[in-house]
Amino acid sequence: MIKTNGFRVLAMVMTTLWMVTIIPVTVVQAADFRGQGFDLSSYNGTVNWEQVAEADMDFVMIRTGEGRAPDVDTQFAANYDGAVAAGLKVGVYHVCCVRTPKEAVEEAEYCLEILDGRDLDYPVAYDMERKGTFAGGRENTTAIAKAFCDTIADAGYVPMIYSSASFLNENFDWKKLKNCKVWVASYSDTRPKLPVSADLWQYTKKGSLEGANTDKGYCDLVYSYMEATSIKFTKPTLTMKKNTTAQATVKIKPNGCTDRKSFTSSNPKVVAVNKKTGKLTAKKAGKATITVTTGSGRKAKMKVVVK
Repeated sequence: MIKTNGFRVLAMVMTTLWMVTIIPVTVVQAADFRGQGFDLSSYNGTVNWEQVAEADMDFVMIRTGEGRAPDVDTQFAANYDGAVAAGLKVGVYHVCCVRTPKEAVEEAEYCLEILDGRDLDYPVAYDMERKGTFAGGRENTTAIAKAFCDTIADAGYVPMIYSSASFLNENFDWKKLKNCKVWVASYSDTRPKLPVSADLWQYTKKGSLEGANTDKGYCDLVYSYMEATSIKFTKPTLTMKKNTTAQATVKIKPNGCTDRKSFTSSNPKVVAVNKKTGKLTAKKAGKATITVTTGSGRKAKMKVVVK
């Protein structure tokens, strides 16, 4: 029995009679992923978390419910507690059943009511895949997504939008959704192309995870690109002249990683830095250290001298 990136590959050889080897193409095509996970709802039944804990999984996305009260997922509380006990990072998703932004706010509030202040490591995703959600056109769909995500963000959680690659490509104005993470469903051999970076990729709905499969024997499997393994400045030192600007650039791994970055200056009176973009402004002669920190806690430093 061979484990590859969190799901099992069976290779059995019986002398000279036969050989069967199953190697999922997605393992090769998604070599730069940061974490292997899966998603759960009541359709997965009662999960055997002892079995799941033995698998090579990093995180799980758990359904809170659908629409507005009282449609809570009957397994949510048990799944959350089981995932935490199994040492997995946890995120959630809530199914969109509405056609207006006002109703989307109500769904977000209901999702928050179900969460009841629970800690999350991964985002709160809005599952937008029902055709009625898109009936009002691109502008209305974007407004629905924004209403839900803004409400989630105001509560202190990280918002995310889940949908198929085709819907994500055609039905959203991403200029208005800059603060939303993206979770794409695309059952293909390669990571799908989108107008924005995908943070999570649900790459199969017919995976297998012992202890968490549905009654049909399947489990959705997901790759994460959200957590950096390393980060470094392209230039460890930089010399600037007073009253000039420069752009701090970094290299982050794995390739395609979507982890957030935050920049700080040890001496902003000498060198100020834009927290989000890393743009440097030299104010007066002196020295400063610029630090970049990823959401996963990776750090790098660059020394700047202003003459």
